[in-house]
Amino acid sequence: MSTLKELTDTFNILYVEDEKESREQISAIFSLLFKSLDTAFDGEDALEKYNMKDYDIVITDINMPRMNGIELTKRIKVLKPSQNIIIISAHNDSKYLLQAIDLGVDNFIIKPVQMHQLTQVLTKVANLLHSQKITLRYHEELEKELEAKTAKLSHKLITDELTGLLNKNALINLSNKQHIIQTMLLISIDNFDNINIAYGYDNGDILLKEIANFLKLKVEKETKLYRVNTNEFAIVSFEKSLDEMKSFAKKLQEDILQHQINFNNFSIKISITIAITEGEGCLLKKAHIALKEAQQIGKNRINIYSKNSPLERLQSKIQEYMPKLRKIIAKRYIVPYFQPIINNKTSKIEKYECLAHTVSEDGNIESPLQFINIAEMTGMIPDITRIMIDKSFQAFQNNTYTFSINISEYDLNDGYLTSYLEEKLTYYNIDASRVVLEVLESISAVGAKNSLEQLMKLKAKGFAIAIDDFGVQNSNFERIHSMQVDFIKINGNFIKNIYNNEKNYAITKIINEFGKSIGAKIIAKHVHSKEVQNIILKLGIDYSQGYYFSKPLKTL
Repeated sequence: MSTLKELTDTFNILYVEDEKESREQISAIFSLLFKSLDTAFDGEDALEKYNMKDYDIVITDINMPRMNGIELTKRIKVLKPSQNIIIISAHNDSKYLLQAIDLGVDNFIIKPVQMHQLTQVLTKVANLLHSQKITLRYHEELEKELEAKTAKLSHKLITDELTGLLNKNALINLSNKQHIIQTMLLISIDNFDNINIAYGYDNGDILLKEIANFLKLKVEKETKLYRVNTNEFAIVSFEKSLDEMKSFAKKLQEDILQHQINFNNFSIKISITIAITEGEGCLLKKAHIALKEAQQIGKNRINIYSKNSPLERLQSKIQEYMPKLRKIIAKRYIVPYFQPIINNKTSKIEKYECLAHTVSEDGNIESPLQFINIAEMTGMIPDITRIMIDKSFQAFQNNTYTFSINISEYDLNDGYLTSYLEEKLTYYNIDASRVVLEVLESISAVGAKNSLEQLMKLKAKGFAIAIDDFGVQNSNFERIHSMQVDFIKINGNFIKNIYNNEKNYAITKIINEFGKSIGAKIIAKHVHSKEVQNIILKLGIDYSQGYYFSKPLKTL
């Protein structure tokens, strides 16, 4: 009994027996074993008590007035299917026992109750209950642990690790839920990449934490502060108007300019550029458009988002045109058009420039102006250049003309150019000396070392190098000289009105004289009239190219 009591002394029991003498005898035993004992004289009495209290075990007789043990068991199982029930029955209750088994009861005590049988059944049920409680506690602890970890993970997902601020995920979650007008400031630290390079990434982190703390002090209770990107913070208000946020942004800029960021042994001052937008839902995309437009103008700017802005129109154009451009490239609908380049000494065509055009399935032709910028922004230039090289080489394989192909820094960075050109030289049996590679002036001025080295290797293999649109970017005469270029093409903006613009005339003259001094041939672009051509001849420029002679031609 002592061993059994150790198992049962925490249990609450409901004992149901209609015979008073039996109820009192068994209750005397049960009161020694269990924490609490409630008795009932029939099924209805038991059900009333069951509805008022939780019991670990219900022990019931079968044959009782008003409601028997089988009906009581049915009612209890409806309320609590997992309830442990022990049936006490006489030998002649076999039909009821089968019903009890069907109800999920598997513990029975046969009358008259024998002590060893009672102990055996109670021990079995007590062990089962303990196992259930241990399992339940385990699952409860597991659930609590899971909830804690989930909460921790959820917090981590919406919290910026460096600054402790809410992050971009939190901003998007909030914006998706809050379908009301809100106003957003998107703040970008100017020149942050340069700060990281100049002062180190550790100091860059110090700066970000300092700015986060600075902004915390500036935001009011009805606003929320987020770190949304490396050097970008967002402030969202559901109460302030656009004008109020604009005033707040101006004050913020002024305060930042006066704020000193202290590192270990030195300090710096910074500026910020701010974009402002308002509306429903997530405003981050619109704010980034406004921010990009402000940054294109300069730093320490404030820009309010304007619907259908130039940048937004460009994005729409890219999204609209990009699938079309992918299809054009996949089906090789890129074709070269050939514009003659005239030798001004012989007045004859000596070479051609190969210009990329697209041709659609219905035969419509588009000039490079329609797609080159989009191809640059979407990384498709090398795909176009490959097609242009292949089709241009094919067009010139059966003649002796020199021809030029435009090469971008994207092509030089892609790593394919040298081997691809050599492959096509062999395939089409063309000598490298007939091929001119036209590159923009920016490559000579600020191009990566790798790009310049590739051009020098290609020149060593026999290809000629031309600098295109010279004079409009960061003109670097010394770099051009060191590259030993073969041709310099003067930008058409200087040529087309050279006859009535003294400045353009002077620039053209200087470029021509410089080219001759380094042994490069000069090509004047956009020669559109006899008047312009006469000045080109007067200056002694080697070659002319433009609509005065011919537009780009579909065939040679």
